[in-house]
Amino acid sequence: MRTISLDASTTHIGWSVWDDDELVDYGLLTPTVKNLEYRERVENFIPQIIALIKQFRPNKAIQEEVPKVVHKGRGNGTGAILTAIRLGVVQGMSLTIFTAFHIPIEFKEVGTWRHDIGIADGNKDRDDKKIRSIELANKLFDLDLPIVYTKGGNFKETGSDDMSDSILLYASTREKYRKKTNRREVKR
Repeated sequence: MRTISLDASTTHIGWSVWDDDELVDYGLLTPTVKNLEYRERVENFIPQIIALIKQFRPNKAIQEEVPKVVHKGRGNGTGAILTAIRLGVVQGMSLTIFTAFHIPIEFKEVGTWRHDIGIADGNKDRDDKKIRSIELANKLFDLDLPIVYTKGGNFKETGSDDMSDSILLYASTREKYRKKTNRREVKR
């Protein structure tokens, strides 16, 4: 079965295409016009996603679920709430496109797929999660997605994490790639 996997936001969409356990292709969608407002960026992604559907003809799609719990983080939490709203807009776009093409779409919680693939260890550092995602995708699939740091030593987002997340999101659904859990580690 051919599946397309998306790690979608309003700034980039990491995508990967699979034939069962085989990674066929992957890439990154970015807005074709600069300085767009988030709704315009989402609109800009529509023809790009349709082009992927026409090129690869998937039978199924999978995408990260919008977080159901919004943590305040820094400040009053307004930024996190706006992010959740924007991700809801992106999810609505995907649902509409794939439904129009009669392609079923599944949404999987980010914490669930990260756990299933073995990169959820309770560490809340966002950059660390992105780096571990890139490293694991590179290792499992013999890729060379770059990990870029600023001169100050901080992780710099280049889209590699969006591609690796789309790859690992789907891989987490396949027994071949899922982390094997030691029975003693399972809490009941």
